[in-house]
Amino acid sequence: MTVKVVNFSTLPKNFNVDDKSFLVRKPCTAYVIAVTREKCSGCEEQEPLFEKLSNKMQSKHGNKVEFVRVHSDFSAENKEDAKRCLEAFQTVAFPTYVIYIKDHQGKTRETYRSIEPPMSEIERNIGMSVELAGWFDPKKQ
Repeated sequence: MTVKVVNFSTLPKNFNVDDKSFLVRKPCTAYVIAVTREKCSGCEEQEPLFEKLSNKMQSKHGNKVEFVRVHSDFSAENKEDAKRCLEAFQTVAFPTYVIYIKDHQGKTRETYRSIEPPMSEIERNIGMSVELAGWFDPKKQ
C-alpha cells in the first residue's frame, strides 16, 4: 500500500476537522495524516520519508495502519486553499502530522499531532496508536 493523496480543494467547502469520517473510516486502525501544501520546502523534504515510513509501517502492522496526505494548493494568486486547510486541521504550519483512531463508539480520537517532526517520532507514535486502536476493537467490547 502507498500513501493515499487527497487534494484539499476537492473536499466540501464547509469541511472541518471535526468531521473526519472521510479520513477515519474503520475501528482498530491508526490513520496517519500528513497535512501538506504546494511549494513548502519542509513538505517536499519529508514527502519521500513519509512514503518510506508508510511502506515500513504497513509491512509491520498490515491493515492496522493507513497513510493519507491531505495536500493543499498554493500560489501567489491563490493562498486561500492553504489558509483554509490550516484552519480546517487546526494547525499553524505545514507539514503537520496527525494520527487518529476510531473508538468502540465510533468516535474519532486524536492520538498524536506535530509540525515537521522526525519520522522516528511518528513511527513511535504509530506503534502506540495501533496498540490503542486495538483496545477499541468492537469484537472485544
